[in-house]
Amino acid sequence: MSVYETQPEGRTDTEHATVVEEGPRWKGPFTEHDKYGEPTGERFVRCTGCGVEVLAGDTRHATHRDGCDGPEE
Repeated sequence: MSVYETQPEGRTDTEHATVVEEGPRWKGPFTEHDKYGEPTGERFVRCTGCGVEVLAGDTRHATHRDGCDGPEE
């Protein structure tokens, strides 16, 4: 493969390895804690692409940071 040939989307080929790049996804759920460290009873998930956190079950309305397309739902 020359430097001018395009690579298939989502793959990075090198001499030593082929890295399959995964898109962002929701990681969690995690227990939410208040400022005193006590659990609030809510759970949240985090986007692996940009780190935005939203309450579990409310991911459709999440606003992701610039450059993040958000997870495929």
